[in-house]
Amino acid sequence: MPNLQKDITQVYWQPLQSLLNPTGPKVQALEGFDSEFVDLVDYIIRITHRIWEQKNIGLCYDYYADICPVYMLGGYCESVDDVVANTLKTIAAFPDRSLIGENVIHKDEGDGVYYSSHLITSIMTNCGDSEFGPATNKTGRVTTIADCVCKANRIIEEWLVRDNSFLVKQLGIDPIDAARHMAKSDANSVFTSWYTSEYARVMAHDHRQQCELEQWTNIDDFDGQAFAQSWLQTLFNRKQFSQIDKYYKGNAKLQWPGGRKAVGCAKIAGTLIQWLAQCPDARVSCDHVGVTYFDDNTVDVAIRWGLAGHFNPQDKRLAHSKGQELFVLGASHLRISNGKIESEITVFDEVAMYANLLRDGSQSLAMLGGKIDA
Repeated sequence: MPNLQKDITQVYWQPLQSLLNPTGPKVQALEGFDSEFVDLVDYIIRITHRIWEQKNIGLCYDYYADICPVYMLGGYCESVDDVVANTLKTIAAFPDRSLIGENVIHKDEGDGVYYSSHLITSIMTNCGDSEFGPATNKTGRVTTIADCVCKANRIIEEWLVRDNSFLVKQLGIDPIDAARHMAKSDANSVFTSWYTSEYARVMAHDHRQQCELEQWTNIDDFDGQAFAQSWLQTLFNRKQFSQIDKYYKGNAKLQWPGGRKAVGCAKIAGTLIQWLAQCPDARVSCDHVGVTYFDDNTVDVAIRWGLAGHFNPQDKRLAHSKGQELFVLGASHLRISNGKIESEITVFDEVAMYANLLRDGSQSLAMLGGKIDA
């Protein structure tokens, strides 16, 4: 394990005050970044705190590039002005929103470019109208993963996923009702183009190729890219769930969107199978992998992935969406020790996923002279 990895800020169980006031020396070059930041993790934690916790929303102009594509399953924005507007909109709906940084898995991409995958837990009260509907004045918890490409003190590209289906349940809103409300707003043409191109890209992936899991005994030899490819290919593309114990420990813990939780290989397999029943021909692509070292025997792996296929509704309210093209933008954080996953947190926006289906289904039915039941 490179010594540098051990010196980079470790977020897990660190007091916030320690994270906001680092005392160690600079351990990454961070060319073009403000001199106060000692490493990329420090940069991500502190700018997030300043923008969201301290409500210094205008600092987005300091920390985002003027043109910064932000990809979300519920929309797309491109300029820093859009980032500011969306941040204001979210805080207006959830004014007490707090952000707890759970982890930052990072990668030096070279040429002054850094990649971060920030796992966040937020507690917030819905005091204003939101994309899900009128204010409920209820409090909920949501898990978010924000993947950012950073260069010269700016975020230049971002992929943002939130577990909104779990959030709306806590707010007393049915996820499909929330999706219906969201679907009332038309998607812009740039988002539609991105969604269509991502669907085509992932569907072109070779989902039948065998991808064996490489064995390793020394953590220094761990190949996160190979592990991620094998995990996705074997379980999600080839759907070989008899192999699940090759990837997970017997007492592994899983957290999936909508409040789904499982412990142990059998229940983890059941959770994945139940979800994939909505998209039996699902193909998944591995789009980015980052690895950081948690301790001498454990690594954290961040995987950004895309899923595409045809929707097979399990809820009769979505029956009209059967066979529609489905794309999901997802991200997973895996903690791996002794070669197997001991915990997994996977995040994607199911509310936006349903909204995209409802929106497309509404357009299809309109052309046929039909309508969606309210």
